[in-house]
Amino acid sequence: LRTLHIVCDGLRDADAQALATIKDVPRLEALTLNLQRSQVTDKGAQALASLKDVPSLTVLDLNLQSSIIMQCERIRDTGVQALATLKEAPSLKVLNLNLCGNEVSCVGAQALATLKESPSLTSLTLDLQPPRIVHSKQIRDQGAAALATLKEAPSLTSLHLNLCRHDLTCVGAQALAALYSAPSLTDLTLGLG
Repeated sequence: LRTLHIVCDGLRDADAQALATIKDVPRLEALTLNLQRSQVTDKGAQALASLKDVPSLTVLDLNLQSSIIMQCERIRDTGVQALATLKEAPSLKVLNLNLCGNEVSCVGAQALATLKESPSLTSLTLDLQPPRIVHSKQIRDQGAAALATLKEAPSLTSLHLNLCRHDLTCVGAQALAALYSAPSLTDLTLGLG
């Protein structure tokens, strides 16, 4: 088994923990986990971060989109910090991480910026659009400045960031504009609306 696609909704942390045992599948190269509209929290995200231990995994598409309008349990910075350890996956080249509708603050953004340390990552998509609820976490300008350091990633050629509805000012937008000068990037998409 080299490629695995799993689509589920309505899952909770215990289900995510069970799915994390996929890391034991020998020679797994590509994994898609579409868990949108599930109620995965920090505990489930921490379990899924163990996918970094799959030695042959080159492509990981992890959709943890939460409901953007309903009040429900969400992944917060502790879970995002755990997911940032995916940088330790030895063969990971493509990472698509959809955290839309979860509550990622500047702390989570700073953790995700450490993905630049991944030795083999060539393509990164981060969807960090916050939920449409009052008082949701925002990455703000400080988090945008941290994400702008992804330009230092040595192998990164493709970067897609969705930061819509994060109340960035011109300071945050200006920090992200520095990504255009990244020497290795050939494909850059910024969602800032």
